[in-house]
Amino acid sequence: MNDKFFELPEERRHAITDAALHVFSQDVYRRASMERIAERAGVSKALIFHYFGSKRELYLYLYKYATDFVVRTMSAMHDYSETDFFRILVNAQMSKIAILHRHPDVMRFITQAYFEKDAEVTGELDRSFAAIVADSSERFLKRVDATKLVPGVTAEELLNLVLWTSEGFMRSRTPEQLANLDALNEEFLRHMELLRRRFYREECL
Repeated sequence: MNDKFFELPEERRHAITDAALHVFSQDVYRRASMERIAERAGVSKALIFHYFGSKRELYLYLYKYATDFVVRTMSAMHDYSETDFFRILVNAQMSKIAILHRHPDVMRFITQAYFEKDAEVTGELDRSFAAIVADSSERFLKRVDATKLVPGVTAEELLNLVLWTSEGFMRSRTPEQLANLDALNEEFLRHMELLRRRFYREECL
Protein backbone atom coordinates (compact mmCIF):
# COMPACT_ATOMS: atom_id res chain seq x y z
CA MET A 1 0.00 0.00 0.00
CA ASN A 2 1.15 3.52 -0.87
CA ASP A 3 1.17 5.65 2.30
CA LYS A 4 0.45 8.70 0.18
CA PHE A 5 -3.17 7.56 0.33
CA PHE A 6 -3.29 9.16 3.78
CA GLU A 7 -2.18 12.47 2.27
CA LEU A 8 -5.32 12.65 0.15
CA PRO A 9 -8.04 15.07 1.27
CA GLU A 10 -10.23 13.44 3.91
CA GLU A 11 -13.29 13.58 1.70
CA ARG A 12 -11.50 11.68 -1.10
CA ARG A 13 -10.13 9.06 1.31
CA HIS A 14 -13.57 8.46 2.77
CA ALA A 15 -15.13 8.23 -0.69
CA ILE A 16 -12.74 5.44 -1.67
CA THR A 17 -12.97 3.63 1.66
CA ASP A 18 -16.76 3.83 1.86
CA ALA A 19 -17.18 2.69 -1.74
CA ALA A 20 -14.88 -0.28 -1.22
CA LEU A 21 -16.61 -1.28 2.03
CA HIS A 22 -19.97 -1.19 0.29
CA VAL A 23 -18.91 -3.26 -2.72
CA PHE A 24 -16.99 -5.84 -0.68
CA SER A 25 -19.89 -6.12 1.78
CA GLN A 26 -22.25 -7.13 -1.02
CA ASP A 27 -20.36 -10.07 -2.53
CA VAL A 28 -17.50 -12.51 -2.07
CA TYR A 29 -13.97 -11.29 -2.67
CA ARG A 30 -13.55 -12.84 -6.13
CA ARG A 31 -16.72 -11.33 -7.57
CA ALA A 32 -16.40 -7.87 -6.01
CA SER A 33 -15.40 -5.50 -8.79
CA MET A 34 -12.70 -2.84 -8.61
CA GLU A 35 -14.56 -1.09 -11.44
CA ARG A 36 -17.66 -0.82 -9.25
CA ILE A 37 -15.59 0.53 -6.37
CA ALA A 38 -14.01 3.18 -8.59
CA GLU A 39 -17.36 4.16 -10.09
CA ARG A 40 -19.01 4.44 -6.69
CA ALA A 41 -16.10 6.48 -5.31
CA GLY A 42 -16.06 8.78 -8.34
CA VAL A 43 -12.40 8.08 -9.12
CA SER A 44 -10.51 6.09 -11.71
CA LYS A 45 -9.62 2.46 -11.16
CA ALA A 46 -6.01 3.38 -11.94
CA LEU A 47 -6.00 5.78 -8.99
CA ILE A 48 -7.12 3.04 -6.60
CA PHE A 49 -4.40 0.71 -7.90
CA HIS A 50 -1.90 3.55 -7.55
CA TYR A 51 -2.57 3.70 -3.82
CA PHE A 52 -3.24 0.03 -3.05
CA GLY A 53 -1.36 -1.88 -5.72
CA SER A 54 -3.81 -4.75 -5.88
CA LYS A 55 -7.32 -5.79 -4.99
CA ARG A 56 -5.89 -7.96 -2.20
CA GLU A 57 -4.06 -5.04 -0.59
CA LEU A 58 -7.19 -2.91 -0.69
CA TYR A 59 -9.26 -5.71 0.85
CA LEU A 60 -6.81 -6.38 3.68
CA TYR A 61 -6.47 -2.66 4.37
CA LEU A 62 -10.26 -2.45 4.63
CA TYR A 63 -10.40 -5.40 7.02
CA LYS A 64 -7.93 -3.77 9.39
CA TYR A 65 -9.68 -0.42 9.01
CA ALA A 66 -13.10 -1.96 9.73
CA THR A 67 -12.04 -4.12 12.67
CA ASP A 68 -10.03 -1.29 14.23
CA PHE A 69 -13.04 0.99 13.85
CA VAL A 70 -15.39 -1.50 15.51
CA VAL A 71 -13.01 -2.26 18.39
CA ARG A 72 -12.41 1.45 18.99
CA THR A 73 -16.11 2.32 18.80
CA MET A 74 -17.14 -0.57 21.06
CA SER A 75 -14.48 0.43 23.60
CA ALA A 76 -15.94 3.94 23.73
CA MET A 77 -19.42 2.50 24.34
CA HIS A 78 -18.37 -0.16 26.83
CA ASP A 79 -19.05 -0.17 30.57
CA TYR A 80 -15.75 -1.37 32.02
CA SER A 81 -17.20 -1.51 35.52
CA GLU A 82 -19.41 -4.46 34.51
CA THR A 83 -18.08 -7.85 35.70
CA ASP A 84 -21.06 -10.14 35.05
CA PHE A 85 -20.06 -12.76 32.45
CA PHE A 86 -23.22 -12.62 30.36
CA ARG A 87 -23.94 -8.92 30.78
CA ILE A 88 -20.52 -8.16 29.31
CA LEU A 89 -21.29 -10.37 26.31
CA VAL A 90 -24.78 -8.96 25.83
CA ASN A 91 -23.54 -5.37 26.14
CA ALA A 92 -20.86 -6.09 23.53
CA GLN A 93 -23.44 -7.62 21.22
CA MET A 94 -25.76 -4.65 21.58
CA SER A 95 -22.85 -2.33 20.81
CA LYS A 96 -22.27 -4.24 17.57
CA ILE A 97 -25.93 -3.82 16.64
CA ALA A 98 -25.73 -0.09 17.36
CA ILE A 99 -22.70 0.13 15.06
CA LEU A 100 -24.58 -1.89 12.43
CA HIS A 101 -27.37 0.68 12.32
CA ARG A 102 -24.98 3.61 12.15
CA HIS A 103 -22.40 2.02 9.83
CA PRO A 104 -24.12 -0.91 8.06
CA ASP A 105 -21.45 -1.49 5.41
CA VAL A 106 -18.71 -1.83 8.05
CA MET A 107 -20.49 -4.61 9.92
CA ARG A 108 -21.68 -6.36 6.78
CA PHE A 109 -18.17 -6.27 5.35
CA ILE A 110 -16.76 -7.87 8.51
CA THR A 111 -19.47 -10.55 8.38
CA GLN A 112 -18.73 -11.17 4.70
CA ALA A 113 -15.01 -11.41 5.45
CA TYR A 114 -15.69 -13.91 8.26
CA PHE A 115 -17.10 -16.34 5.69
CA GLU A 116 -14.68 -15.54 2.88
CA LYS A 117 -13.10 -18.64 1.34
CA ASP A 118 -10.75 -17.21 -1.26
CA ALA A 119 -7.21 -18.43 -0.55
CA GLU A 120 -5.83 -15.09 -1.72
CA VAL A 121 -6.99 -13.45 1.51
CA THR A 122 -8.10 -16.13 3.99
CA GLY A 123 -4.69 -16.73 5.54
CA GLU A 124 -4.29 -13.11 6.56
CA LEU A 125 -7.95 -12.83 7.61
CA ASP A 126 -7.68 -15.91 9.82
CA ARG A 127 -4.53 -14.62 11.54
CA SER A 128 -6.06 -11.22 12.14
CA PHE A 129 -9.33 -12.64 13.47
CA ALA A 130 -7.50 -15.05 15.79
CA ALA A 131 -5.42 -12.19 17.20
CA ILE A 132 -8.54 -10.08 17.85
CA VAL A 133 -10.31 -12.97 19.60
CA ALA A 134 -7.24 -13.81 21.70
CA ASP A 135 -6.81 -10.20 22.82
CA SER A 136 -10.48 -9.63 23.66
CA SER A 137 -10.69 -13.00 25.46
CA GLU A 138 -7.67 -12.18 27.62
CA ARG A 139 -9.12 -8.80 28.61
CA PHE A 140 -12.54 -10.37 29.26
CA LEU A 141 -11.19 -13.08 31.55
CA LYS A 142 -9.17 -10.59 33.59
CA ARG A 143 -12.26 -8.78 34.82
CA VAL A 144 -15.15 -11.25 34.72
CA ASP A 145 -16.70 -12.39 38.02
CA ALA A 146 -16.39 -16.18 37.99
CA THR A 147 -18.02 -16.68 41.40
CA LYS A 148 -21.48 -16.77 39.80
CA LEU A 149 -20.65 -19.90 37.79
CA VAL A 150 -21.81 -23.35 38.88
CA PRO A 151 -19.12 -25.45 40.60
CA GLY A 152 -16.70 -27.22 38.29
CA VAL A 153 -16.91 -24.66 35.46
CA THR A 154 -14.26 -22.00 34.88
CA ALA A 155 -14.79 -18.69 33.12
CA GLU A 156 -12.29 -19.74 30.46
CA GLU A 157 -14.17 -22.99 29.77
CA LEU A 158 -17.49 -21.17 29.52
CA LEU A 159 -16.02 -18.51 27.24
CA ASN A 160 -14.68 -21.23 24.94
CA LEU A 161 -18.15 -22.77 24.88
CA VAL A 162 -19.66 -19.39 23.95
CA LEU A 163 -17.11 -18.89 21.18
CA TRP A 164 -17.66 -22.38 19.78
CA THR A 165 -21.44 -21.92 20.00
CA SER A 166 -21.15 -18.60 18.19
CA GLU A 167 -18.99 -20.16 15.48
CA GLY A 168 -21.45 -23.00 14.90
CA PHE A 169 -24.40 -20.62 15.09
CA MET A 170 -23.03 -18.30 12.41
CA ARG A 171 -21.90 -21.06 10.08
CA SER A 172 -25.27 -22.81 10.28
CA ARG A 173 -27.13 -19.75 8.95
CA THR A 174 -28.12 -19.35 5.30
CA PRO A 175 -26.93 -16.34 3.26
CA GLU A 176 -30.46 -14.95 3.54
CA GLN A 177 -30.37 -15.24 7.33
CA LEU A 178 -26.92 -13.70 7.52
CA ALA A 179 -28.22 -10.67 5.66
CA ASN A 180 -30.57 -9.92 8.56
CA LEU A 181 -28.15 -9.15 11.38
CA ASP A 182 -30.89 -7.83 13.67
CA ALA A 183 -32.70 -11.20 13.57
CA LEU A 184 -29.39 -13.01 14.12
CA ASN A 185 -28.77 -10.83 17.14
CA GLU A 186 -32.12 -11.72 18.72
CA GLU A 187 -31.47 -15.43 18.19
CA PHE A 188 -27.94 -15.13 19.58
CA LEU A 189 -29.22 -13.40 22.72
CA ARG A 190 -31.74 -16.21 23.29
CA HIS A 191 -28.92 -18.73 23.17
CA MET A 192 -26.89 -16.66 25.64
CA GLU A 193 -29.84 -16.70 28.03
CA LEU A 194 -30.02 -20.50 27.76
CA LEU A 195 -26.34 -20.75 28.66
CA ARG A 196 -26.75 -18.30 31.53
CA ARG A 197 -29.53 -20.39 33.06
CA ARG A 198 -27.47 -23.55 32.68
CA PHE A 199 -24.12 -22.29 34.00
CA TYR A 200 -25.03 -19.73 36.69
CA ARG A 201 -25.63 -20.64 40.29
CA GLU A 202 -29.34 -20.58 41.08
CA GLU A 203 -28.97 -17.71 43.54
CA CYS A 204 -27.28 -15.61 40.81
CA LEU A 205 -30.03 -15.98 38.22
